[in-house]
Amino acid sequence: MTDTRRRVKVYTLNEDRQWDDQGTGHVSSGYVERLKGMSLLVRAESDGSLLLECKINPNTVYQKQQDTLIKDEKFLTDLFAQLTDEATDEEKRQELVNFLKEFCAFSQTLQPQNRDAFFKTLSNMGILPALEVILGMDDTQVRSAATDILSYLVEYNPSMVREFVMQEAQQNDDDILLINLIIEHMICDTDPEHGGAVQLMGLLRTLVDPENMLATANKTEKTEFLGFFYKHCMHVLTAPLLANTTEDKPSKDDFQTAQLLALVLELLTFCVEHHTYHIKNYIINKDILRRVLVLMASKHAFLALCALRFKRKIIGLKDEFYNRYIMKSFLFEPVVKAFLNNGSRYNLMNSAIIEMFEFIRVEDIKSLIDHVIEIYWKALEDVDYVQTFKGLKLRFEQQRERQDNPKLDSMRSILRNHRYRRDARTTEDEEEMWFNTDEDDMEDGEAVVSPSDKTKNDDDIIDPISKFMERKKLKESEEKEVLLKTNLSGQQSPSFKLSLSSGTKTTLSSQSPATNLPGSPGSPGSIPENTSQTAAITTKGGLVGLVDYPDEEDDEDEDEDKEDTLPLSKKAKFES
Repeated sequence: MTDTRRRVKVYTLNEDRQWDDQGTGHVSSGYVERLKGMSLLVRAESDGSLLLECKINPNTVYQKQQDTLIKDEKFLTDLFAQLTDEATDEEKRQELVNFLKEFCAFSQTLQPQNRDAFFKTLSNMGILPALEVILGMDDTQVRSAATDILSYLVEYNPSMVREFVMQEAQQNDDDILLINLIIEHMICDTDPEHGGAVQLMGLLRTLVDPENMLATANKTEKTEFLGFFYKHCMHVLTAPLLANTTEDKPSKDDFQTAQLLALVLELLTFCVEHHTYHIKNYIINKDILRRVLVLMASKHAFLALCALRFKRKIIGLKDEFYNRYIMKSFLFEPVVKAFLNNGSRYNLMNSAIIEMFEFIRVEDIKSLIDHVIEIYWKALEDVDYVQTFKGLKLRFEQQRERQDNPKLDSMRSILRNHRYRRDARTTEDEEEMWFNTDEDDMEDGEAVVSPSDKTKNDDDIIDPISKFMERKKLKESEEKEVLLKTNLSGQQSPSFKLSLSSGTKTTLSSQSPATNLPGSPGSPGSIPENTSQTAAITTKGGLVGLVDYPDEEDDEDEDEDKEDTLPLSKKAKFES
């Protein structure tokens, strides 16, 4: 039979602070009745004499020296057997579990490679089944030490723990699963400060965190474990929440219950943020959000804020499945009630609710904006110390305007994207372009090409509103330049007639006596013979023009010279 004992050398520290060699032997461990505790035993390999008998002190830190590591597999097997044996004395069990706790704490001083070997050995020897049994015991000190040991294991390798609980689910009922025992101890913690519950909640959060889950070519741990967790464990976690929210107010609203429910909500909020369809399906199918919002009526502000934070996390996802569920169940009502009941007090509740509605406004979540304004506007319209709710109303009205006028919405979209493609010009636009065309715009032998026919890139595109304003300013400037000079005293008013076309231009023509029009040289409305003809002025805006008078012959000659130089296409039309 192979000897599996570990061969070691024993040294003791003498009075001179020097190490004395006591010999070589084999180490083992066991419960020594005389010492009332687990002890290290080393017997000499030569004659089997006892070289060392030392009680293991749970408050003593044991460290590895060089490459030597003491405790063997037989010892671990015996240790776990005694821990789980119902016949083991309670005091002895406490000693054993405290020893195991210190043993795991010692592993933190090892190098990573040695630490891996250490925890693999513990796992192979059955530490997780042993902890499962210990956690089911009534002794609170034993359970507390077992929780610390489990925390070491989860921190080191959460995948190892997840694999174990999924395998045992194939053989055991949900009630005795390791992870459900953790949840039960969390929600049944009798400590007024819930110290143990907080530790267990952190442990659970690590186990359900997808960030530390592995993915291989053959399987995805996230998919497998989350499917297992929502099927076998989530109902245990939400049991106290569902039991306490059957009415419009919490059934129990004492401080300890409020603390417990706050821990449950913290873990559920973590799930909303990090899980996808698993938590969404569970919330909608079990109507979890409505139950959570019942806690908004709690007298404990921290619990009401936890409930609000849970809803805020859901809204922050901007998921229309969640939004439809919220609207269908009118789940803004508890929030609005809490806001109104809070009154004018400027506190965390007030700020948190306003921030949630402000997020909806800024992110322009249209479905929720419509729902809030249509259902709750009457209750919120008088809130004017912030502009959040009036901003929501404005968003609502803009949305309705866009629905009634799709073209307006399309134009705004074009402006936002800084891309604008002009349609074919109307007849009026073409005429304006022609009248604004200068002689220099035409090249020899080439026709002027309309800007609408040219190919443009993004840099050539002009904002249509800016272009409209430029045209308007140009028109006003032209009108000022051609104001009618009719304020000269002692002059006869010239006769003119208006020729209105289908567009916006107006032709102003003066008449000479040679036109055979009715009237005599001396009659009103006639023009003296020495009055020279004046070029007709066509404008876009209305009846404006220049009229030459008899005493302005020099100006007339100058104008005639300019007229001769005008392009044929733009020479004034005379009516004779």
